[in-house]
Amino acid sequence: MFKIIEWNINHRLGYSQTNMPMWVADIIIKEDADIFILTECSNRVKNWPVVKSKAFSSKKYIVFESQNDQGGNNNVVIAVKKEKFNVLYAKSFFSCNHNIPDHLEVKCKCKETGKEFVVVGVRIHAFKITDIEKETEFQIVLDGVKNEETVIIGGDFNNNRRGYNKLGCWHLTRIDEIILNEFVRKTPSGSSIYKDVNECDYLCFAEDHFFIKGINNFILYSYDRSFTDNDRGIYKWYNDFQTKLEENKYDNIPDPYPDHAILKAEFHL
Repeated sequence: MFKIIEWNINHRLGYSQTNMPMWVADIIIKEDADIFILTECSNRVKNWPVVKSKAFSSKKYIVFESQNDQGGNNNVVIAVKKEKFNVLYAKSFFSCNHNIPDHLEVKCKCKETGKEFVVVGVRIHAFKITDIEKETEFQIVLDGVKNEETVIIGGDFNNNRRGYNKLGCWHLTRIDEIILNEFVRKTPSGSSIYKDVNECDYLCFAEDHFFIKGINNFILYSYDRSFTDNDRGIYKWYNDFQTKLEENKYDNIPDPYPDHAILKAEFHL
């Protein structure tokens, strides 16, 4: 079995001009996954190269990162263990508008079984973008791997809350219609952003997912917010990443502190 993790680490293009916490690297080292997908990364966060170097030892991982800073967008990182996989190619997509999402594609070959597969890290854009444009971004990702037999797509898809399924909007029902008969969506119960609530809650936003193709043995784990224990000054609402101050006003986790739960799974090739 191989372990894969996806995590939005909330760099927001480094607008805050603040260093990210070094404990993010400690979390990554402790998880010791075979494949990591990190979304919303930015080289404008000054200590990001240091954190990344600590998290992914060059003796242990091959690391790829898209370069979207010039386009005013964030990067995606994919790291794979050298002892488990050979990398056949890495393909980066330059994101500078709302037609191309932040995404990175890496094709690997399992050293144990010889099986080839593609890993894609994705972040659908969130601001100044329509639901139709979000759907277009997702379709571009799917079209890029349509000829591949075995695929794992992981990322932040910035979809609407679980209970929202209005016609013409970007939500889980529409996502499932798009992937029908090609991919299987793997989403833990509960919420990956904002409040730590179950799917019956009106504010339940599950935005981080895996989409798999050609993999039968895939074990999904719960969204993990335990990293909030590392800084109670920042994560003052415990497992919640947001609190309501007054009507239509909220207090959120500042960047570059992660504000998405960690998405985890194990799979067999």
